[in-house]
Amino acid sequence: MNTLYLLLAYVPLLAGLVYLFIRIRRKAAAPEGAAAPEPKPKEYPRQERAIPNADRILEDAGPSLKDADMEELKDRLCNVLEREKLYLNPDIRVGDLAERLYTNKSYLAQTIKIKLNKNFCQLVHYYRVREAMRLYSLNPELTITQLCRRVGFNSMTTFNTAFGRNTGFTPAEWCKEYRKRNEAKGT
Repeated sequence: MNTLYLLLAYVPLLAGLVYLFIRIRRKAAAPEGAAAPEPKPKEYPRQERAIPNADRILEDAGPSLKDADMEELKDRLCNVLEREKLYLNPDIRVGDLAERLYTNKSYLAQTIKIKLNKNFCQLVHYYRVREAMRLYSLNPELTITQLCRRVGFNSMTTFNTAFGRNTGFTPAEWCKEYRKRNEAKGT
């Protein structure tokens, strides 16, 4: 009886050793530097279904504005952003701006994409970076963190990324260059 228990205890150990032996053999058989080949998942044949008038469906997928209407909405958008500085609100959403312009989110997003070649976040970041540059030029004593908060960013990482995308410089590099230019003008 004890022998039976002893044998049952060693069976899992023996199975593990056999498994390791097989793995080692597979690795030795594989070319040097290559991993052991993984079993390929079963591939099922792909069925293509033709959708009638697929091109037309894609074109008509959402609401669309005429070019003149988009141009007018773009002008109103830029005017409101520059005059009222709504982009300084850290919680600004495309819906808030659409409501302010008496339009819907889809039309506004479409206009920003087509007429300004940006998405909503990129547009807001563009205006915030411009405002940060303006504020720094008025008061070079501001820290980068202060600039970040004053122009509506909640994150220094987002501020640095947006600044880099819009100027090609980090905020610190730009501020340093700005100080150098002003010192050169002053002397």
